[in-house]
Amino acid sequence: MYSVVIPVYEAAAQVGRCVASWLSQTEKDLELILVDDGSADGSGKICDQYAEKDPRVHVIHQKNAGVSAARNAGMEAAEGEYLLFTDSDDYVAEDYLEKMASCQRESAADLVLCGFHHLYDGADIRKIPKPAGTFRVSEEPEDFLRLYEQGFFNMPWNKLYKRELAGRFDISISLGEDLLFNLDYLRKCRTVCVLAEPLCYYIQEEQKTTLSSRKRQDRLSLAKRICEETERFYEQICREENAERRSMGHRRIFTRYMNEIMDECEKMPTEKSLTRREKMQVIRFCAEDRWVRERGCEAIFLYPDYRILWFFLHRRQAGMVYLLCVLRSAVVRAVHFMRRKKGGTIWNL
Repeated sequence: MYSVVIPVYEAAAQVGRCVASWLSQTEKDLELILVDDGSADGSGKICDQYAEKDPRVHVIHQKNAGVSAARNAGMEAAEGEYLLFTDSDDYVAEDYLEKMASCQRESAADLVLCGFHHLYDGADIRKIPKPAGTFRVSEEPEDFLRLYEQGFFNMPWNKLYKRELAGRFDISISLGEDLLFNLDYLRKCRTVCVLAEPLCYYIQEEQKTTLSSRKRQDRLSLAKRICEETERFYEQICREENAERRSMGHRRIFTRYMNEIMDECEKMPTEKSLTRREKMQVIRFCAEDRWVRERGCEAIFLYPDYRILWFFLHRRQAGMVYLLCVLRSAVVRAVHFMRRKKGGTIWNL
């Protein structure tokens, strides 16, 4: 049996679509564990209604403790041999479980992952993992690196896990806990099967929250920890890799940390709660970050805007960095306007 854990928090408008997508699966041998994480909008009642109608649905009600605690509670209650996760505002294709289960049976893999549809601002961006097929974690670090660079280890909701190998999500952090969960799982894995199909739908709404200076520093500290943990995992699986290839692997991992830095800078033009002076302080803070100063040149920037920003950031020219971010923001808004006018677009990545 397959156990599907769905954390639910303030999702009255979306949870029905999510649950319906699972109950209509072509593979029927499943249980749904809905964890109502202290919702006050009626989400818990909706979950109970589904449980009354279908014996495969089970509901846990708990005080609000966050998504990681909700997932942990769901895993504790799971009875299936395999685990899957979905967020309550997302949904899956009707043959999602059938294809994931078939891939697992044919490959005998300990982990199966697939692609997904990233639905954002009118666009359907199809994220396809590469390389497809099965690889041994302890023998093919290059395959791990490529999937890591593509961001496919950053989430749990496009994966099928063996329950006996799954650890728990760290409830003490709010950034990177999914990646840490996956790294812990990969340490126990022999093989990973990669299914090059987008079978689930991740819906991203425009970020409304702003971060205080303290939280920004905490976020970068957590990003450092994630980078260090990933580099440590990479060292464990390298083994026969020569020094040059190992060094390149560390550079590729560190690049994701630098991407976080660049993302922080690029967010500044749209941070309406900050004054221009405060935005400049954030950019200066990024430029003065110890890792940026000591390791920044190791990063391998794939995007032209990141390369241009880095040219000025590592020279501590905060004014030019901010100006470039303003220009980029204007271009992005224009592209999004044209996309909405055309009724949405489909991109394959």
